[in-house]
Amino acid sequence: MSAQPGAGSIFSLRRRNWRGAGPLGPLMGSPAAFVLLVVALATGTANYLAGEADRAATARANATIAGVERLVSEVKDLETGERGFVLVGSEDYLAPYTAALTKIETELASLGSAAQEPVRAGGPSLAGLIAQKRDFAARAITARREQGFEAATELVRTGEGKRLMDAIRVEAATQQDASAQHLATLQAQEHRRGLILFLLSGIAALGAIVLLARLALVRRQESLRMSRLLDGVLANAPVGLGFLDRDLKIRHMNRALATMSERGFGADLGAPIWAILPTLRTELAPKLAAALREGLVSPNVPVAVPTLSAPGGVRQFSMSFYPLRGAADGTGPEVEGVGLVVVDETIRHLAETRLRRSEERFRSLIEASAAIVWTANPEGNLQRRQVAWTRFTGQDEAAYSGLGFLDVVHPEDREHTRTAWSEAVATLQPYATEHRLRAASGAYRHMSVRAVPILEPDGTLREWVGTHTDITERKEAEAAIEAARAAAEAANAAKSQFLANMSHELRTPLSAVIGYAEMVQEELDDLGEADLIADVKKIEANARHLLGLINDVLDISKIEADRVEIYAEDFAVAAVVRDVATTVEGLIAKKGNSLTLDLADDLGTAHTDVTKLRQCLINLLSNAAKFTENGRITLSVARIGDALRFSVADTGIGMTQEQVGKLFERFTQADASTTRRFGGTGLGLAITRAFAEMLGGSIDVASCDGAGTTFTLTLPVLFQGAAAEHAEGTPETADDRKTILVVDDDSATRDLLARFLEREGFAVAVAEDGRRGLELARRLRPRAVLLDVTMPQMDGWAVLRALRADPDIGATPIVMVTVLDEQNLAFSLGATDYLQKPIDWGNLRQIVDRFRSVAEDGPILVVEDEADVRGHLCSYLRREGFPVVEAENGVDALERMEADRPCLVLLDLMMPEMDGFAFLRRVRARHDWREVPVVVLTAKDITADDRRRLAGHADRVLAKGSTGLGELARELRSLMPMLADTDEGRSGH
Repeated sequence: MSAQPGAGSIFSLRRRNWRGAGPLGPLMGSPAAFVLLVVALATGTANYLAGEADRAATARANATIAGVERLVSEVKDLETGERGFVLVGSEDYLAPYTAALTKIETELASLGSAAQEPVRAGGPSLAGLIAQKRDFAARAITARREQGFEAATELVRTGEGKRLMDAIRVEAATQQDASAQHLATLQAQEHRRGLILFLLSGIAALGAIVLLARLALVRRQESLRMSRLLDGVLANAPVGLGFLDRDLKIRHMNRALATMSERGFGADLGAPIWAILPTLRTELAPKLAAALREGLVSPNVPVAVPTLSAPGGVRQFSMSFYPLRGAADGTGPEVEGVGLVVVDETIRHLAETRLRRSEERFRSLIEASAAIVWTANPEGNLQRRQVAWTRFTGQDEAAYSGLGFLDVVHPEDREHTRTAWSEAVATLQPYATEHRLRAASGAYRHMSVRAVPILEPDGTLREWVGTHTDITERKEAEAAIEAARAAAEAANAAKSQFLANMSHELRTPLSAVIGYAEMVQEELDDLGEADLIADVKKIEANARHLLGLINDVLDISKIEADRVEIYAEDFAVAAVVRDVATTVEGLIAKKGNSLTLDLADDLGTAHTDVTKLRQCLINLLSNAAKFTENGRITLSVARIGDALRFSVADTGIGMTQEQVGKLFERFTQADASTTRRFGGTGLGLAITRAFAEMLGGSIDVASCDGAGTTFTLTLPVLFQGAAAEHAEGTPETADDRKTILVVDDDSATRDLLARFLEREGFAVAVAEDGRRGLELARRLRPRAVLLDVTMPQMDGWAVLRALRADPDIGATPIVMVTVLDEQNLAFSLGATDYLQKPIDWGNLRQIVDRFRSVAEDGPILVVEDEADVRGHLCSYLRREGFPVVEAENGVDALERMEADRPCLVLLDLMMPEMDGFAFLRRVRARHDWREVPVVVLTAKDITADDRRRLAGHADRVLAKGSTGLGELARELRSLMPMLADTDEGRSGH
C-alpha cells in the first residue's frame, strides 16, 4: 500500500523542510523564484516597449512642430507672391505664389489631423484658415488681372488678408505650444515609468537569485535530513537489514537484524553470517555468490535455525539477497557487496501450522457432524467434493453440479427453494428456508437450511457456506403439539359452549321460579293472604340467592378461562353509585344497617365497563352488609387525578391479618366458622378483584378485628385496552331508533330542545358543534336530526351535505333550526323541514310527531321456547294490561308477525329451529318491520361479539333472573309511550 502525503507521514516532514517553516514557507521555494524571474523579464520587456512607444510619440510631436513651422513659412511665401503681383502686375511675381500652393498641400497632408482639428474648442482649424487665405489671395490676383491695380488695392485695403494671416500665425503658435506641452508630458512619464520598471525588474531579479540560492541550501539540508531519517527508518525497521562486503562479512546491521542474530544464527559485525552456524554456509553460499559475482537477486530464501528459545525449538527466517553496486543509481557494473533482508517468520509458520491443524479438525468435525455442511460458488452452484452431501443424498458431483441439487428436494418444496436461493444469491443476503430432502434411502427428511455469503475484504463474494440440519423429529413434535393445541381449542370451545348452555339451562328455570313467585305474591296480595306472602317471598329470595351463586360460579369459570370481555362506555359516576345504593338498600336494611353516601362534587363521567363496576360495588356492599349488624356502612367516592377511588367502610366484625391474607382466595372465607355463621361461597371478593384488575385498577383492604373493614377500589377514569377500543367502535343501540339528535352550539338552546323532546317521549342526544354532531349521527343513526347553521369548526350546511352524502344515514330526516332565513337553500341541500328561531313549540311538536314509531298499536309478541317461562311472562303482561301474542321459536314468531304486526317483540336468543340472532336479521331486513322495538330477554352471557351482532337490531338487552317483572314492565312502557299513556288513563279511572 503506497503512502500518501499527509499528517504523520514522512512526506509532510519533507514538505515543511523544503519550503521552510511558517506561513511564508510555501512562498520561499522554486515556484516563487520562477515567478520573480518572470516578473523581472516582464518588467524589462515592458520598459523597452514603453520606451519605444514614447520615442515614437516624441518624434511625432517634433514632426508636428516642424511641419507647422514649414506650413506658416509657405503661407508667407504665398502672401509675398500675391502682394508682388498686386503691386507690379508682372506674372514673374506669381512664381513663389504658385510654388507655395503646392507645398502648402504637401505640408497639410503631412500634418494630417493636427491641421484639420482646431486646438481651441470652437475655434477654426489651421487648414480652414489656410484655405481662406488661399481663397483671398486668389481673389486679389484675379481682381488685379481683370480690374486693375485699384480694384486689387481696394480689396487688400479691406484688411481681410492681414486678419487671416494673423489668425494663421496664432493657430500655428497654439498648435506648436500644444505639441511642445505634450512632448514635455511624454518625457516626464517616460522618466518615471522607466525608473519604476527598472527598480521592479532589479528587485525581482535579485529576489529570484536569493530564493534560488536559498532553495539550493534548503535542498542540501533536506537531503542530509532525509538521509538521517532514512537511516532511522532502516535502523528501526521491523525487518532485519544488513550489508555484506565482498568477503561476505557483515559490515552493518540494523536493530532488528541484531536481535535476530542474537536469537538465531548469532553472527556479529566483521564476521561471516555463518560464523556461529557453519551449516548455513552450504545453504547460503550459492545465493551470496550469485548476488556478488552475477548480480542476481535471491528473494525469500527460507532458513531454519535450531534455537532452544524458539517455539518448537526452531526459528524460521526468510532471507533475501541483492547486489550492492557502486554507482549512485545502482546500475554500475561493479558490485561492492551484498544487501541482506531478513524476516523472522517463526510466528507466521506457527500460525500456519495451527491453521492447518484447525482446518483438519474442522474438516473432521464436518465429516462427523449430523448436519450436512456444503459450499457453493458465487453463482450459487455447489462446489466439487461435497462429501457430506454425497453421503446423505447419494448424488455424485455430476448430479449435484449447477442446480442439480434441487432434484433431491421434494417436488412440493422445490419451487420455493429455488426462489429463495436465487434471491439470496442475487442480494447477497443470508439464506434461510426449510424443505424436505430425499435421503439416499429414498425417504424424505425435513431440513432446516441456513447459508451465509463469505465476502472478500473488497466486498466481493468469495463463496457460500451452508448447512442442512435434520429437523424431522422437531417437525413431528410440532405436528403433535399442533394437534394437541387443536384438541385443546376444541375442548375450550366445547367448554365455552357448555358454559353458555349451562347458563341458559340454569338461569331459565330460576327466572321462571322468580317470576312465578312475584306473580303469586301479587295474587296473594289481591286475595288478602298476607300470611302466605312471606313464604312466597322466601321462595323468591332463595331463588335469587341460588341465581347469584350460579352467576358467581359461571363468572369465576369465565375468569379462569380468560373469556371475560370488557364493554367500556361513558356514564355519570354519581348516577351509577346512587343506582347501586338503591339496589342494595333492602339487603343493607335486612340486618338493621344504614348506608351513607359520601360523593365528591367533581366525579363527572367515566369510561369503563359500568356493568362490572356495578357488580364490584354490589359485591363489596353485600359483603359489608353480611358481616355488619345494626351498624353503619359508608360508600365514599372521590376523583383523584385520572382515577376514581371507591371506599366501602363498615362497622362490622372486622378481620385479623391472617384472615386478610386469605381474603381474595377463591372458594375461601376468613375461616370455617365464618362460613358456617354467615354462609356464602367465598367467590364474591375473588370476582371483584379479578374485575378490578381487568379494568386496570386494584382493590385494597384495611381491617381491624372487631372494629370493621374498609375496602378501597381504585379504577382509571378512562379504561385503556383493546376491549375498550372495540367497545367504542360499537354503535350505541339503546333507544337509537327513538333518539333525536340536537346539534347546536348554544347550550341554552340545546337544553330547551332536549327538555321538550324528552317530554314528548323521545330519547335525546346533543352535540355542541357540527363535527361532533356528524360523528354522533353516524354512530347513533337517530330517528331525526335538529340542526343549527351557524356553528364553529363545521357549520350546519356542511353537516347537511355530509349527512345526505352518507349512504347509511342519508335518508335520516333533518330539520334546520336557525335564526337565518335560508329556507330555499336548506331545501335545495336536502333538509326535511325548516324552523326559524325563536322556536314555535307548537310547530316543532307537529314536526316531531311525524317521527314517532307507527308500530305502537299491535300486541306484544313474546318469543320464548321454554313453555313455563313463556307462560308466566304472558300472564304477567296480560295482568299489566298489555295485549300479548306467543311464539315458541323464531319461525313461529315470523308467521305471527305476518298475521298481526306487533307493537313490540320480547325475544329470547337461544331457541331451536331459528335462534334470536337469525330472527332479528329477518325482522330488520323487512322495511315494514324495521321500526318495531325489540327487547332481548335472555339467560345467555352476552359477549362483545353478541353485542356487535345485536347492534342496530335490539332496543334493549335484559338478563333473565336479574330483571324483575316490574322492571320489565317499566322497560316495555318506556318503549311504548302510547300504551303507557293508555295504562295511566285506565289507572286514573
